[in-house]
Amino acid sequence: MKILYSLPSIRVCGGVVHFFQVAKRLAERGHNVTIQSPEILDLEVLPKLPDEIVVEKIPGVSSNLYTMPPETKPIQFARTLKDLTMGLKKIAQAIPAGTEVIHAGFHPNAKAALMARERGTWKGKIVQAVHMDPETFIPESFKKRYAFLFREVPYRVDHLLTVCEPLEQKLQRYGKPVTNVRNGVDPIYLETPTTGARSDSTNPVFYFCGALGRRKGTDLLLRSFAEVIKKHPTAKLILSGHGSWESYYKGFARHLGVLESIDYRGVISLEEMVRIMDHATAFVFPTWSEGFGLPPLEAMARCCPVITTVNDGTAQYVEHRKNCLLIEPGSVEDLTGAIEAVLADPDAARLLGNHARETAEAYTWEEVAERTERAMAGKGK
Repeated sequence: MKILYSLPSIRVCGGVVHFFQVAKRLAERGHNVTIQSPEILDLEVLPKLPDEIVVEKIPGVSSNLYTMPPETKPIQFARTLKDLTMGLKKIAQAIPAGTEVIHAGFHPNAKAALMARERGTWKGKIVQAVHMDPETFIPESFKKRYAFLFREVPYRVDHLLTVCEPLEQKLQRYGKPVTNVRNGVDPIYLETPTTGARSDSTNPVFYFCGALGRRKGTDLLLRSFAEVIKKHPTAKLILSGHGSWESYYKGFARHLGVLESIDYRGVISLEEMVRIMDHATAFVFPTWSEGFGLPPLEAMARCCPVITTVNDGTAQYVEHRKNCLLIEPGSVEDLTGAIEAVLADPDAARLLGNHARETAEAYTWEEVAERTERAMAGKGK
C-alpha cells in the first residue's frame, strides 16, 4: 500500500510517537510511507525512521493543528484559524499521487482528506486516529465556538483507530468500523538492561515525563512535591517534555519554594529518559485523563515504581499495588501518601517495579503495526 500519514504537528507527544513507531514498521513490511505535517519539530528525539520514509512539511500551512491558541494572542490565533479553515485546501493539494490510504492524525487532517475525495482530486481510504474522546477533546482543543468545524468528521471517514478498549466502545456511536490497535513500548525500554542504583529515601528522585499542563496534573504534582520535601529536604523532581514551564510552572514552583529542587530538562532523548527512569525512586504521573498514557508504561518497562491515576487509557494495564500505586485524580493527599509509601518500603516498591516490567513486555509495536495494517487493508481485527 501507498500510505500517507497526515499529521497536525510533529512534536514529541504520545500520539506522534505512536505514528512514527507504526509508520516505521509498516515501511519495514514493504509499504510505501510518507509523513506530512505543517509543523516539524523534535525529529532528533523521536523514534528514528528508515531512510525510505519521506517526511515533508506542507507548504503554506505552519500552525500546530492540534489546538487553537487563545484569542488574546490575535496574530497567532488568526494564523491558526486560517490554517484550520482555508489551509485545509493546501493539505488536500499536498496528497502524494497514488496514495491509497491516508492515516489522519487528527480531525483537520481527516477533513482535508475528505475535501480532496469529494472534489475528485484524490481517491482512497481514510482511517483516522482517535486517541481521545472527541466529545471532550475537540471542544478542549478548539474552544467550544470552533468545535463545530470538525464535529462531523468521525461520521464520514472509513475507519477509526484508537488505542484503548473504553474509547473503542465509545466510538461505536459514529457508525464506522473501529479498531483498537493499542500501543507499544519501544525496544530500547525492554532490550536494554536496567543499570545503576535506584535512588532511595536518603536522596530520592522523582520523575515526570509528558506535556506540562493541567490535564497531566502538573500543578498537583508540584503541590505534592512541596509537601514531600518538608520531610525529605534532599528530594529532587525531574521534569521533561513540552509545556508551560517558563510561562507558568516555573513561577508556581518558585511560589511553593521548591524551584531549587526541580530539574526541568525540556524535550530529551529516549536514551536520557531510560537513564533517568533507571535512577528514579518513582515515576509520578498524576494525570486527569489519557487516551492511553504511554510514559507510565515505558517507566514500568524499566522496573521503575509508578504512581498514577486510573482512566480510560491507563485502565487496561494498571493494577493497584501489583504493578503500580493508583491515586485519585486531583488529590494532593493521595499523591503525597503514595510517594511516602514508596519511600517507606523500598522492598515493596522494588516488587512493584518487577511486576510492572512483566506488564510492559506484553505491549509491542509489532502487534500495533499488524493491527493497523489489517484495518487499512479492510481485513478487520
